[in-house]
Amino acid sequence: MIGRRGKFGLMLTTGDIFKVISITALHQSAGGTILLDVLLDHAGAPDGVDLAWQPKHYLGAPVPDATRATINLAHIIGAVEFVADVALEQPNEDTVRTTDAVEPATGHLDTLAETIVRANAVSA
Repeated sequence: MIGRRGKFGLMLTTGDIFKVISITALHQSAGGTILLDVLLDHAGAPDGVDLAWQPKHYLGAPVPDATRATINLAHIIGAVEFVADVALEQPNEDTVRTTDAVEPATGHLDTLAETIVRANAVSA
């Protein structure tokens, strides 16, 4: 889901669903905290969602055009793809922002599901 544009839901520990258009980046601090940068979708149940999903509480952009957010992965227990659109262009390396607390990983990159499982194991 990272770098793809579509309609995704991140299920929070509260049972709410965070509606996102894209996960744009994953940041991991030296202490193990993992943050996701996301582009938010509008609030409300997605069009055509299955009846079992309709009663959920869907969180989205708090006001029009306020679509950027950062979410602590420790509060996410699942991810679902509602509708997939297209892959995003990868950013130019010169435009990628870094911080002193984030060190890029080398080698195999985990999927979002693998990262969630690892984060939950660390916090347990």
